[in-house]
Order: sequence, then structure tokens, then C-alpha cells
Amino acid sequence: MNREAFVTEYARWLEQGTAAFFVGAGLSRKAGYPDWRTLLKGIAGELKIDLDHEHDLAGVAQWYINKTGRQRTRIAQTIKDSFPDMAEVPQAQRIMARLPVRHIWTTNYDRLIERAWELQRRSLDVKAIKSDLSVSSPWADTVLYKMHGSVDHPSEIVIATDDYEMYRQTRSGFLQVLNGHLIGLHCLFLGFSFTDPNISHLLSIIRESMGEHATQHYAIVRKPQKSSRKDAEQLLPYELARHAHWVDDLQRYGINCVEIEDYAEIDSILLEVEAAVARRSVFVSGSYPDDVRDDLRLLIEKIATEIGKNIAHQGLRLVSGFGLTVGSSVIGGVLGQAYSNSVPSLDRSLCLRPFPQVTPAGFEEAEFRRRYREDMMQQAGICVFVGGARQGDQGIELAPGVIEEYEIARALGKIIIPVASTGGAAAEIWKRLASDGGAVTARLPEEIFQTLGLTDASVESTCAAIASAICSATKRG
Repeated sequence: MNREAFVTEYARWLEQGTAAFFVGAGLSRKAGYPDWRTLLKGIAGELKIDLDHEHDLAGVAQWYINKTGRQRTRIAQTIKDSFPDMAEVPQAQRIMARLPVRHIWTTNYDRLIERAWELQRRSLDVKAIKSDLSVSSPWADTVLYKMHGSVDHPSEIVIATDDYEMYRQTRSGFLQVLNGHLIGLHCLFLGFSFTDPNISHLLSIIRESMGEHATQHYAIVRKPQKSSRKDAEQLLPYELARHAHWVDDLQRYGINCVEIEDYAEIDSILLEVEAAVARRSVFVSGSYPDDVRDDLRLLIEKIATEIGKNIAHQGLRLVSGFGLTVGSSVIGGVLGQAYSNSVPSLDRSLCLRPFPQVTPAGFEEAEFRRRYREDMMQQAGICVFVGGARQGDQGIELAPGVIEEYEIARALGKIIIPVASTGGAAAEIWKRLASDGGAVTARLPEEIFQTLGLTDASVESTCAAIASAICSATKRG
């Protein structure tokens, strides 16, 4: 599947809330964690088995359990020792934690996904054993289904042939939930290889769930690489041909593949997906003293309202910290446009994060406010700056919070739309951009950037330029 087409499609499913991830061992290797072959290497040695000649790794684990009189102690200890929490969380998991995904499935035992969500300060409801399925965490951002168990419960992991054969009895609840998700959600499979012993198990579940009418799913798969084996030169063409047939065959299960050469490419693809999702949300920054009634205030209110209408008209989401005057006006514009629809979807149209009046205990005010701004601005790919003034001791002055939001926007690589005709920080931001790369730095077409810098432009031409800037930004690749 074409990479660009995948990014566009999957970003749309994420925005609509119908996307899910399915994570395999390949995504954990960057943290230094072992794949199946490495995990079973010691056990295979005791069995005098060469893993280079084995594809049925679950069978190898089963042979060891048989040899030890059905004892799983050694395997459980190997699992526990192989996945310590000390490894750095790879970028792929960090990006996933920033995306609006509600459901994640994994066959991995490690805790990288849990730690990624902790780093992002998001709540994760983990389902690792059968009893977890009957207890819900209503405030969780995401639900993680560890269908083959977790390092937290090493004695209950799925690893041997017996575990797969008895799965419908021992973990039937996971299958029931998974069947529903494979029917109703669009899953992205990450970190699975052609030799992964979990693949055939997963594909049989998809086939059983939907037959010939499979929902559209996706997989980012790595092409076979030249190994260190003596016969690698002769073996690679065969493996590439086999891989090509496998990719074609995945169409039977509704899975479209994006092929890569290295697992590291997953990071850049996920970053593109994140950017595409973010461009569907617009952060509007700005303020003006609430007790000042003058012509500039009327101008700011009118422009902010029109911005809100345009955001809603383009089917985008507003992200706002509810700055004085600007916040209420832009929200009013969004609501007015949204309610013109017969069934307005306010949850999808608005993300409001008013600043708390009291800094939480244990935080310095400046540190907390910057972190709060960063968390809020991560939600959007487009940042519009309107006004940006406050009442100071000597009269009206630039709002430092709006300037800080501009600095964060630049650091995060956002598309910046400063409306200079509204004065305050917005005018200052346009000047700073003009002296440091101009339209290129703002990531706007030159003509639009120049129009936004006109301080004497009419409201109509200013609003038209803002609308064009937002439209242009949403279409950027």
C-alpha cells in the first residue's frame, strides 16, 4: 500500500475514534528486549535444538515444558528476567501514547506501552489476565489488551503449544473482545514479521470473525533481510519471493501492507500519522483585557468569532485555553456553526482547557503553566494567534503567556498563523517570524503570510487570509 495513502486513511480512523493498534515483538526490539528466538535460546540449547532450523517456536517451548515434567518455572523466570523496566521507551511507543487511540492489543509481555502512557501522563487500563476483563477503569484514556499475558504475571503467559491450543478455554474473554474489535475497528499491526509465531493465530481469528467480508486493517511489515547464515546469499531471493506472496495473501484478511526495510521506519510513519491527526485540530491563542471596551476589542471579537466559524465549517476541532475575550468569541463562532447542523458533535468540535486559577500543590507556577500549555498544544497542528494583550501596571501590554505559546508552537514545529491586525502579541509574533524566515518558518504560503502582516487590512480580507491559511495547513503533507 502506498505510504501516503495509508497515513491519510489511518489518520481519519484515529480522528473518528475507530482506530486500534496491534503491537508485536518487533516494536520492542529497539529497547533491547529479545525476540522469540533470543528469548528461547537458552532453553533450545538445553534441548539440543538449533533455532535457525525451527519455525514452530511455540513447539520448542512446549518441548521444554514436557521435558521438565510440565513445570513452567524456568520459562516464567526467563520471561521475568528478560523484560526489566530499566530500558528506555522507544520513540514508536511514545508517539502512540500521544495519539487519540482508545484500544491497543499486543502479544508482547513487556511494559513499554504502559511506561509510554505514564510518560505522557495519560491513563491506561491494562487487561493482562482473565479477571481484568470484568473490571473497567472509566477514566482511562486507552485500554491495553495483553492477550498473551504480561511480565507482571509470568506464570500465566501464553508461549507454548498447549497455551495456544487451550486459548479458547483459558482466555475466551480476550477472543470475544478481539472479535468485536476486528469487526468494528481498523487495526494497525506493528512489529510483526513473517516468522512471528503469533501471526497464524491472529489471522485465523480475523478469518473466523469476518470471513470474506473483513474490515479494512493495515500492517507495517519489514521485508526479509540478509541474515548471517552461510547460505544467506542463496536464501534471500527465496525469502523475498515468499514474503511477496504473503503480503498479497494478507488481502484475504482485509490487511493492506506498507512495506519497509527496517523497523526504524515505523517511527517516521507514525510521526506522519501524528502530524496528519494534529492538522485536524486548530489551537487559537490570544487575549484582550475583559474590562476594556474599545474599537480594537470589537475587531478582535469579530475576527475571533469568524475564526471559530471557519474551524467548524471545515470540520476541524478547536483547541483553546479560553483566553480572555478571544476564547469566548472563538468558542461562540464554533458553537454557532456547529448548531447549524441538525446533530452537532460538540465533543469532536471542541477541546477546551481553561487555565486553573490556583497552581496545583508541588508545582512552581511558571513550570506548571508551561507544561500545561505544552500538553494542550500537542493536541493541535495549527496555531492561530489573535490579539494577546493584558492589563498591566502601566496600561495595556503584551501578554507573556501568548508569547510563550508562540515559542512552544515553534519548538513543536506547528503551523503558525499570526493575525497582526489584532495587535498585541499577535503583531509581535508576525514581526519575529518576518525577521526569521517569514513564511517558511511559519509554514505558510508567502502571499497569505504577507496578508496576515497587514495592520490596516479589512476584517473581510483578514478573515479570508486566515481561512486560506487553515485550509492550506490541513492539506499539507
